[in-house]
Amino acid sequence: MGSFDSPHPGPPTGITEFPARPRDVVALSVEEFLFDLEMTHAPSIETACRAFGNDANRALVWLIRWRALNTLCGRSDVVEWRHASACTSRDMCEVAAALDLNDGWEFDQQRFCAAVDRLVHRRTCQS
Repeated sequence: MGSFDSPHPGPPTGITEFPARPRDVVALSVEEFLFDLEMTHAPSIETACRAFGNDANRALVWLIRWRALNTLCGRSDVVEWRHASACTSRDMCEVAAALDLNDGWEFDQQRFCAAVDRLVHRRTCQS
């Protein structure tokens, strides 16, 4: 798995720094981001903190990324793209775990969809 253009190399050691700006939102591993893939609403910060070993800043990063993904998935053109694409929810989560956020604390739609399409393409070429 690549970092999807993220300058953040992966899970840090120790406590995650507070994400004061969108560029401070560190990448998560796919496993971290998928800790509850079936969730239809964001958990409380306490629940997220428990999932991240009481690293409140990492839990906050997860919540920010979760919100950004859900905002993106709520757009009608993204819904259409998903129906026309061979991507899975896991593919989208894999990209959402690491892709950088824009200045609005969201994923850039074109970069996000292109990253998912590249991931799907790599997966289908390996099959």
